[in-house]
Amino acid sequence: MRAALQLFVFFSFLSTWAFGQEKIQWNFDYVAFPSALQISAKIENGWHLYALDLDPSIGPVPTQIVLEKNKLVKEVSPFEVSTPAKKSYDANFGAEVSYYEQAFHAYKRIVVKKPTIVKGEITYMLCDDKRCLPPKTIPFEIKVTPYKP
Repeated sequence: MRAALQLFVFFSFLSTWAFGQEKIQWNFDYVAFPSALQISAKIENGWHLYALDLDPSIGPVPTQIVLEKNKLVKEVSPFEVSTPAKKSYDANFGAEVSYYEQAFHAYKRIVVKKPTIVKGEITYMLCDDKRCLPPKTIPFEIKVTPYKP
């Protein structure tokens, strides 16, 4: 019985530690004018998020944003990142990598025909100077409506 209690306490601490490992906070928004989806993130100090245009053959997983097809929304442009990427040589991967520290902001211009929900997912990988967390994919939903001046 005592061993079972010790295991319970151990796994309780382990699960608390695992949930505390989230190093990034995502926000998904819609701006009516100019009609655009906005994705932003706050990145914990010491960690970085890899760029969308990073060559995946280098090693780290580039950030990828995928939207589900929606007949009520026309995509006008690809996602554009307004946060300047940093570039540096990473000895762990033996190559120059592009990444974001502290913050990430991207937007995509769209035309909304009728109110709907845009669904998608973002895949990303976070690293610090010593280690990388496994790549993670999270779904998102954004309510959108046509712009009416």
